[in-house]
Amino acid sequence: MKKFILLVLAGIALFAFIFATSVLWYRFFYSTTTDDGTLGVSSITVRLDDDNNVIDESGLIPLDDNTAINLTPYEFSVQNDSDASTTYNVLLEDGIISDDATYSSKELLSRNQLRYQLSLNGKVIKSGELSTIKNNILDTRNINSGQINNYQLRIYVSEDAQDTDWQNKYYHFNINVQTEEN
Repeated sequence: MKKFILLVLAGIALFAFIFATSVLWYRFFYSTTTDDGTLGVSSITVRLDDDNNVIDESGLIPLDDNTAINLTPYEFSVQNDSDASTTYNVLLEDGIISDDATYSSKELLSRNQLRYQLSLNGKVIKSGELSTIKNNILDTRNINSGQINNYQLRIYVSEDAQDTDWQNKYYHFNINVQTEEN
């Protein structure tokens, strides 16, 4: 009976050791401390324009690509705070304003009526119709340790939408950044 109790206690001690080692390994290699002192799992820091990830309309008249470059862009940056390179996705997700009286009587513009220009570090890297974006992934990029990627995004009514019903409608999108598992 003493051997059985010793085996059970040894098993519990072994389990506790493995569990504690796993937690410490995770905290040391895979988590980061955020500004408020809490632990996070991401090595990516995202700085959004005006502490907000919402993109409201600024190009609500049909524009061509050359004119749209003069719109005030939505700006955000992605910084890698870890010691290793990381792959991330920039997501452009639909948003709806349900509690604002200004937008309650308006309809959303279709993604077919909207175009976008995405700039990285001051250079346009992508442009096109929003309807061509697959799985809401605007950009996928690998970022090295300590690197900062500065983005500018312009969304506007397409010049081709001039003959469609675009008046008195709005758009509203959210930007999110997700890291990919390696």
